[in-house]
Amino acid sequence: MIDAARDPVPQVATAGEYVVALRDVRRRSGLTYREISRRASAAGHWLPPSTLATMLGRNTLPRERTVVALLAACGTPAADVERWVGLRRDIEARLSEPMRREEESTPPDPTSPDADSPQRTPGDPRRATGPARRRLRMGALALVGALTVGALLPRGEGTTTPSAAVCPIVLRQGMYGPCVLDLQERLVAVGLRVPVDGWFGPDTTSRVIAFQALAGLSVSGTVDQPLLDALSGDPVLPVPWPENRVSTHLRKTFAPDAAEAVRLARCLSGLDPLRVEVTADGSRRWGLFQFSDMELSRRGVDRRTALDPGWNIAAAWDVWSRTGDFSHWRCLPTP
Repeated sequence: MIDAARDPVPQVATAGEYVVALRDVRRRSGLTYREISRRASAAGHWLPPSTLATMLGRNTLPRERTVVALLAACGTPAADVERWVGLRRDIEARLSEPMRREEESTPPDPTSPDADSPQRTPGDPRRATGPARRRLRMGALALVGALTVGALLPRGEGTTTPSAAVCPIVLRQGMYGPCVLDLQERLVAVGLRVPVDGWFGPDTTSRVIAFQALAGLSVSGTVDQPLLDALSGDPVLPVPWPENRVSTHLRKTFAPDAAEAVRLARCLSGLDPLRVEVTADGSRRWGLFQFSDMELSRRGVDRRTALDPGWNIAAAWDVWSRTGDFSHWRCLPTP
């Protein structure tokens, strides 16, 4: 059984605390969003990764069926699931109590046309007066507040479990928070290794660009809704070559100078066929031997091809065979 399933049901009092507790269940399970979605489906629940990300990225009370699906996927015993559901219902009841008391205690507005209008119908817009109008106004203000709360915090600020009402329309390098954490987990789920730390740094940018190139999307290095949709749609990506396969292929291709070929590729890309580097002028370098955008254009290949390790090694061999050495590249190992 997953360790998270043995955790006791927490003692929380607010919707935000409830969501934080659910995040802890997910994190302690060790499962990615995609794995949770598949486990939920196997248990008879519907929980797409995007729905799970939305639920855990907000601080509002999630739907009961979504809570049940998450807990079931994480291996929580049925008895504990019932306690989680009961706790959720208690919080929901407390949230609705103040509104009901306000409605019961607030006298009608004598200036409102509704005060003496027994003929009004359920669809009459004039019903939005008095307590109802105040609730609508409060709801509108709450929505505006939620939309203006930053879903991402500068690195190093906030708590270890930053909450967000809404993720930004676009994620980009330098951002930090649960929305970036969700992005990183989705990248890992499709086979693109990246640190899952909530920090949108160069490694995450490299993986985003690689995914955009492999999936045939516009290559921008930023994350928008089409990219998130593509990540949620079980994209078919090439299986990355492990390091030992890359080394073997390099040694076989560059038999006259195998050791230097491996050293150079390791220095340039860490022997990572899907490595993309963004230079200071905004151009990009691709794959094992970090061919530039200009070099790809001259060779008439697209970026997806550039990330194919077989092509990248063959192109490097073509350069080596014409120059007789590796002087085309310059790379100093990182201290």
